[in-house]
Amino acid sequence: MKGLIAAHSGLRYIVLALLLIAIINALVNLKKGKYLKKDKMINLFTMIFIHIQLVLGLILYFFGPRVNFSNWIQGVENTTFFAVEHALMMILAVILITLGRKKAEKQPIASIKHKMILRYYGLGLILIFIAIPWPFMYPDLEVGLF
Repeated sequence: MKGLIAAHSGLRYIVLALLLIAIINALVNLKKGKYLKKDKMINLFTMIFIHIQLVLGLILYFFGPRVNFSNWIQGVENTTFFAVEHALMMILAVILITLGRKKAEKQPIASIKHKMILRYYGLGLILIFIAIPWPFMYPDLEVGLF
């Protein structure tokens, strides 16, 4: 289980970097009027990595040590963050990113494709930043790799 937690914790940096790269790429290419294979691949790999992160997160959600529904039912503090807030916002972010890529690929005009990626990936990134268990926001949570 520690390996899954480490993978989930470490993969977040790759996901955040890919999201930033995709957003910056869309912003830079917005006015150029071209949507190249490189743009498509950046967006695709970002979506793939975020789906891998989601699968790891769902495995940890159901089998990991963070979410304990018996504590949640008993009213133990700080159990709702991982059980509800983190999970819900991350799933919404993945849905936004997936819909954004799907909608962008269907557009015939390159600038609209980049606008779609910029909007949806940007909103997904904002949700992810809100849902990350930052130590300064949640000092009572034991946040770390293990």
